[in-house]
Amino acid sequence: MPDWLRGTFFRNGPGRLDVGGEKFGHWFDGDGLICKFSFRADGVHFANRFVRTPKFLRETALNRIDCRGFGTQRPGGLLANFLRPPANPANTSIVWHGGHLLALNEGGRPFALDPDSLETLGEFDYSGELSQFNMFSAHGKIHPRTGQYFNFGMSIAGINRQGIKPGLSIYRISPSGKLEKKKTISVDCFPFCHDFALSDKHAVFFLSSIRVEHLGKIILGSRTMADCTHFDASAPMQIIVVDLDSLDVVLRTQTAPGAVVHFGNSWEDDRYIHIDAMFIDNFDANDKLKDIWHADALGGGKFIRYKIELASGSTVAAPVCDVECEFPQWDNRKTGSPHRLIYAAAVLQGDNSFFNGVARVDVENGGMQVIKLPAGCFASEPMFVARPGSFAEDDGVLLDVVYNATSQNSELWVMDAAKISDVVAKVMLPHHIPHQFHGCFTNQLF
Repeated sequence: MPDWLRGTFFRNGPGRLDVGGEKFGHWFDGDGLICKFSFRADGVHFANRFVRTPKFLRETALNRIDCRGFGTQRPGGLLANFLRPPANPANTSIVWHGGHLLALNEGGRPFALDPDSLETLGEFDYSGELSQFNMFSAHGKIHPRTGQYFNFGMSIAGINRQGIKPGLSIYRISPSGKLEKKKTISVDCFPFCHDFALSDKHAVFFLSSIRVEHLGKIILGSRTMADCTHFDASAPMQIIVVDLDSLDVVLRTQTAPGAVVHFGNSWEDDRYIHIDAMFIDNFDANDKLKDIWHADALGGGKFIRYKIELASGSTVAAPVCDVECEFPQWDNRKTGSPHRLIYAAAVLQGDNSFFNGVARVDVENGGMQVIKLPAGCFASEPMFVARPGSFAEDDGVLLDVVYNATSQNSELWVMDAAKISDVVAKVMLPHHIPHQFHGCFTNQLF
């Protein structure tokens, strides 16, 4: 293990996909399981704990499914699901900011955790600034220049004769953890909007061609959100650019139909905003995610770089590489400024594949390093950790939790970021970790 590596690596993802033998109806409904790797002078310490959401506590006590989810109906038919929103499993990401460790899922407000014990402290509302109707995304971003944390959530902007008016709420949180400004802007649909891009002065939202339709059926309880979420190949992606100081919209434009589930880094010059993104042109994954462990394969996205002219809204998209990628990461010190490297989980041919590789993409000079994991090993989001005192975007390591299906255990791989085929250390766990989504690293130890 590198002797300079000190700090805490948190991860979050669905850790329980059934209760009392009853399976949840979608991977997104699994209960959030927080994992913590602590890199100390005496070695690496591991701990994990479920987020004690009301959903988790209730269903654990009853030993059966009793809550609605993104793709799960509450037993009992129409009346049992009438006017019941999907429960928040707090299972998608985790952030350490302003002295708060928060488990995130865009189905509601975050849940605060004790960073030492991982005990659930309760639903977190930023001193009452987040109402119970304010959704809070799993993909907030910390601005390295200001220390501010930006997040968003789909919301209800009002009700008119046509029905519910959709909105996009944007939040700016101070370095000390105070929600100092929020604003809701009107949009014309309820899209699948999971992530956004952050440049130095702007937040950029892509309202995808994946749309939530038939909202009335969801409210009445006859269908789940997963049932009513579809890809509309005739609907262009709408792009909304927001000024970070005022949270006002400075540009609305559109581009070809599609969706971006996860964004890489973004930066701007006097004329353009440049955005790295993982693009998909369908939502076939939705059906696979309803029974993830029996799906034939799950691919990644196409690595695309968008260039948006601020004055005209003209948008150009160009491919970066021909390897399917997802879960992009980069040197977070470069967020909002020009960068050279993106790291990602990769889907490589040859297996009935999940994420079976890791990619290091040089977006400035071209070229990439790709490693294929041994047969039966599957990667997750690779987190870059810089060596203290360094400035280069590859002077450090990648942390990647790998599931080894042969041993049925999980391993934390520590890879040299300059040469990712060089796995400098492994933390071999005596058990598996259910495959997770996102994480964060802090130099702080708890």
